[in-house]
Amino acid sequence: MRFRMSIGMVVAALIGGVIGQMGGAEAASHPSGIRGLGEARASLTDRAWSGRVFDVAQGRWLSVEERRQRLQGLEVLVLGEKHDTPIVQLEQARALAEAWEANRDEKKQWILGWEFLNRRDQRVIDGHWSNYRRGLTSDAEFMDRLLGQGRNRSYLPILQVGVQIGAELRGVNLSREEKAPVVRGGISALDPALLPPGFALGGVGYRERFEAVMTGGHASPEQVGRYFEAQSLTDAVMADALMQGAAAFRVLVTGSFHSDYFDGVFARLLAQSSGVHRLLSIRFVDASDYPKSELEPELRLAEPVHHSTYGALADWIWFAGEPSEN
Repeated sequence: MRFRMSIGMVVAALIGGVIGQMGGAEAASHPSGIRGLGEARASLTDRAWSGRVFDVAQGRWLSVEERRQRLQGLEVLVLGEKHDTPIVQLEQARALAEAWEANRDEKKQWILGWEFLNRRDQRVIDGHWSNYRRGLTSDAEFMDRLLGQGRNRSYLPILQVGVQIGAELRGVNLSREEKAPVVRGGISALDPALLPPGFALGGVGYRERFEAVMTGGHASPEQVGRYFEAQSLTDAVMADALMQGAAAFRVLVTGSFHSDYFDGVFARLLAQSSGVHRLLSIRFVDASDYPKSELEPELRLAEPVHHSTYGALADWIWFAGEPSEN
């Protein structure tokens, strides 16, 4: 039987910054607990940015115990990421492990939804996930079968934690083929069977931010409008797919724009949940994108932590990596 990493080992590795080794690590059987997590946390130093968590509403940094208390009793955890960035995915795995530890006594079913996986492929996903959990495929084989050969393996730590907690891996997106009619002809061109119940376009602020991102491109206003309809459709589909089924702890791994400022998919999830206090939005920030002078004594991110129009960027800002000294 192949050696499998426990959650504690995964978390210890990511806190220690062992990025290179994680890509080749083998997945593992369910542990009775997350052993080694406390020891791994103790390795953090005051100078390390990776793993720091800033509470936006309170305007201060959180301790591990404060994070644990806030994670207890949640229904939905949204992990807004920078795609395909190993140091970010390592910290997302850590957040998932901490959420499990905070809720492990509630015996909930865990659902891990991933923007990169499509709803229509769920039977195939289930097969690959089952084989991986049973140790019948290696990390490399599993990732190649799930996403195609040669794709970035930075998501392995998240999936390894998912194995350990017994999560269901769920496809939550539409395929490019399914969304293509919307990009070409607007939401009215979509197959009606693919439109989630209660679909609505994203709000005014979301549209403004989307248009700002598109500024400088070669798209016409009409094209931008269709692209925004496709963006709003993606948000609605991801929320609808994640919330299907019996009560569970649901986690969504998605690009940060989909959840920034509590817009997009977060707004859709909020509409389908039992209340704002049962959801948490975490915005992961790659600290290596910034000089230290832009992170302290005040956080000055590319997307303002507090925007005068759009409000708070997220509930928490979770840092990955280290800033430059310049």
